[in-house]
Amino acid sequence: MRFLISEIFRVYKKAPLQISVVWFMDLIESLIIVINPYIIGRCIDDLLQHKYTWLGIWIGLQIIFGISTTANKCLDTRIYSRIVSEESNSYYAYICKTEADNSLINARLSLVDDIPNFLEANVFQIFSTVLGIMVSLFFLYHESRIFVFVLAIIFSLIIPISTYPYQSKITCNYEKAKSIEEKRISIISSRNPKVYKNFIQRILNIEIHNSDSESVIFIITHLLQTILLIVAVLSIVTTTNFTSGLLVSTITYVDMLNAYVSDVSENIITLKNLKETVHRLKDLSH
Repeated sequence: MRFLISEIFRVYKKAPLQISVVWFMDLIESLIIVINPYIIGRCIDDLLQHKYTWLGIWIGLQIIFGISTTANKCLDTRIYSRIVSEESNSYYAYICKTEADNSLINARLSLVDDIPNFLEANVFQIFSTVLGIMVSLFFLYHESRIFVFVLAIIFSLIIPISTYPYQSKITCNYEKAKSIEEKRISIISSRNPKVYKNFIQRILNIEIHNSDSESVIFIITHLLQTILLIVAVLSIVTTTNFTSGLLVSTITYVDMLNAYVSDVSENIITLKNLKETVHRLKDLSH
């Protein structure tokens, strides 16, 4: 993991100011997304009383969100495309000095942009996941009953732990798929239909196995999260301070918590897959 972190920082240092600006805009967008359900709930209660303060706040935040997202979309592709170009050219010059064949070179070059892509999308996705879980739990703690909050924490821990073996299977299959892909050009060049048929079947078998693991992860996650949502709704409609806005906010925050907890498994798979990719790029004997 230390080597993975060092490689991520190595790429980050190619454009630290620009990447930090993009991350700052990502932060603004994430904060607006996680507080949106609370503000919408307050808007509903305000509007029912013919008040418009929270509506004005919501409109203002949507304008900020639109400006930030637009600027972000304009900047991030320009920044990361330059980094990907530098990384690809540098790695191509490096691997051409080795005895790697064209098939291996092609496969490894397709992996070079994984770290820039991780910086562009996954770093803040992981941060947003943590932030979203914390804000959702904070809301449930203050606005819901204590047993709903406790149940939410328990389920948030049980889901990633119980699905970890399937996450590991998926990561292992990704590693196998990358090793098989490194022979693609050589197999195509052989012009042997039987060899190519076997190659494609191996790739498809891996995809099937991953699909099976993803299905198990989904059903475990979906079942537990549905139970949490039902309990949360029942706890709100039976409370003395029930309001329409509180119900909407609670349902939205439970849905948000469920979505972010589901992302935990994907983030773990992404990190483990990236770790393997980084080591693969450095080890040509892999």
